[in-house]
Amino acid sequence: MDVLQAVGAFSLVIQAQSLLGSLIESESGRTGGGILLSVVLFIAANVVIVAAEAVITNRRLLLTERTSIYICGKVLEVAALATLDDFDDSRFHDRLQRAATSALTRPARMVESLITIGQAIFTLSAVALALVTVQPWIGLFAALTAVPIWIGGMRSGEQYFEFVTKTTSTDRNRHYLFQLLTTRQPAKEIRAFDLEHHLSGTWRTLMNERLAMLMVTLRKRFRSSLLASLGSGLVLAAAAGVLIALNQWGVMNLAQTATTAGALLVFSQKLTDGISSTGEFFEAAPLMRDLDSFLALRPELVREQSGTPAPPSFAAIELDDVSFTYQGAERAAVNGVSMTIGAGEVVALVGENGSGKTTLAKLLAGLYAPRTGRILVDGEDLATIDPVAWRSLVAVLFQDFIRYAMSAEENIRIGAVSREPTEEAIQEAARRAGADEFLSRLPAGYQTILSPEFGEGQDLSLGQWQRVALARAFIRSAPLVVLDEPSASLDARAERALFDSVRELYRDRTVLLISHRFSTVRTADRIIVLDSGEIIEQGTHAELMAAQGRYAELFTLQASGYFEDDTGDGASADAIASVG
Repeated sequence: MDVLQAVGAFSLVIQAQSLLGSLIESESGRTGGGILLSVVLFIAANVVIVAAEAVITNRRLLLTERTSIYICGKVLEVAALATLDDFDDSRFHDRLQRAATSALTRPARMVESLITIGQAIFTLSAVALALVTVQPWIGLFAALTAVPIWIGGMRSGEQYFEFVTKTTSTDRNRHYLFQLLTTRQPAKEIRAFDLEHHLSGTWRTLMNERLAMLMVTLRKRFRSSLLASLGSGLVLAAAAGVLIALNQWGVMNLAQTATTAGALLVFSQKLTDGISSTGEFFEAAPLMRDLDSFLALRPELVREQSGTPAPPSFAAIELDDVSFTYQGAERAAVNGVSMTIGAGEVVALVGENGSGKTTLAKLLAGLYAPRTGRILVDGEDLATIDPVAWRSLVAVLFQDFIRYAMSAEENIRIGAVSREPTEEAIQEAARRAGADEFLSRLPAGYQTILSPEFGEGQDLSLGQWQRVALARAFIRSAPLVVLDEPSASLDARAERALFDSVRELYRDRTVLLISHRFSTVRTADRIIVLDSGEIIEQGTHAELMAAQGRYAELFTLQASGYFEDDTGDGASADAIASVG
């Protein structure tokens, strides 16, 4: 279609000259028999140009949409391959932010610009060729007008990319603040602490800083664009001067002069359209290079995801002197941990905040790799096993689980999307988690959206959400189950029932149970006490109480809050002893 439009533009100039020549001949008394044919061909050339433009416009919309979908999909593929370690790196976040932002708009805009530039190039080339046919010197001047535009566009695009790179980190911050102020989940705390004006003030400060940097960048770009436009304008002015001189010297007749002048006018108009699109193209080009470098991470991330197939089951998981430090942290979250977890064993991790319990669980789940040491599955290093395959054998319930704004059924189903669980399996998982009763009473039952933000959705209490998350872990049917504070939002009765039934609920599975509440893990086969990332004690509840170490101290401290004597002076030793 671009070629057809260019042919139409070329024919338009040639037929315009022919028509003008015929009209001048007719006016001077000479024959004008070619006028009718020139008029018909002139109209036909216009029809071709208009029809081609309509087709190109429709195809442009489809092409930009398809490009956007394709590029966004590629960004999601790379993001999905990134590890938690990558997401702990602010530099990765900056790259991901630029890639995600660019993927949403830049490819589409770049395609639109390329199509418009392509149209302009074909049309300008056709007009320039027609001008060369009429007068070569004028055609040469017309071709030279593209040089300053190209140079100015490249400079302007680099200046904008420099601005985007500098503002990526603060842009993420202001997007975060905007999300805090416009989404439902943080709304209650923000209003409870009257943070609206404070957070919005911080957002405005960041926006004003961005605006100041943008103004500096725009001034630079304006100078580049102005110089480019002036350069092109001077070349066109020179072409017009040559045209006048050639007419005065008798080199060109009136029809040729008028046709060339009209062609230069068309050329100038198309050039103006091309300048705008060229600016957008050069603005997008550096960002597209940056996007391409982000997508180039995929092969490396794929290699990190490769390995031997995971075993369908295991006899033991052994941690051999495992240590892990988060990026930017000065102290190890897990330090020199060695222990063995047998198949079917219920192991509880206890300790104060920051003792390394959740980090250890993430290491076992394959979400992080140890900085030093090894995790062995039946003697095979977990680092050599395909991490995706390993994670499919692990069911994890974190204390900060996600409350998906989806149906109740989907909130449970996503625990095992790879095997498409049936409705019966979903309801069974909900029953085991104690969620079936309240989910069945929802307006649309399990099809109710669990968020008032969508349709006729309804929210759940935090304790009910905890049960839904438990059901999500149940339905995974994985041989290794990690429960990180699974009862944090449950009432006392439900919490006791859960821990008393863990062995029954997860029969024949290995369970790693994390809790701050020592009284709830008494039935575990083994209790491991962590402090500052290190194992300081392990054994059964009875063994640890008898040892009178840290576990017994913390257990007694927690229990004393429930067994104070009537005078309020302290805990009843007999009562605590009976609990122990």
